[in-house]
Amino acid sequence: MDLVWLIDMGYVTKASKGRGKVDYIATRNFLASTFKKPCDAIIFNSVDSFGVELGLSQFYYTVKKEGFIVNLYPMEGGAQKQVDVAIASHMVFHALKGSDIVLSSGDIDFVPAMQLIRNHEKSVGLTLLTYDIGVHEELKKLATGHFFFEDHPQTLRS
Repeated sequence: MDLVWLIDMGYVTKASKGRGKVDYIATRNFLASTFKKPCDAIIFNSVDSFGVELGLSQFYYTVKKEGFIVNLYPMEGGAQKQVDVAIASHMVFHALKGSDIVLSSGDIDFVPAMQLIRNHEKSVGLTLLTYDIGVHEELKKLATGHFFFEDHPQTLRS
């Protein structure tokens, strides 16, 4: 069974303010060590019509070199439209393959995908890896585990 970490950059960016920034490579290593299996990491984010700013572009380049997959979706009318659907689709896809899933998001939009997985793929782990803020209660109830970045300093940049 594989392990996949699905990262909602919108959530992580907002929730990290004042709590420490995630070290993505160290976090992937933490997950691989904790679950005792290799961890694939997929980043999901939206991009406006001006494109990706230089600092973020460098970040994406760095994590891609480390084997991360980066999925960017165009914004529509100033709002993110496809990111949550893409994450939920990946959740179901990887669950059907038997992969354990770690989700870094707190959005209620993922409840239907998590319910579907919990009802039909009972052997699949659905772990949340979030900050201790902004996580909908329904997600917490459906998760098989929950880690907080704040409790694992190795996941945060010093």
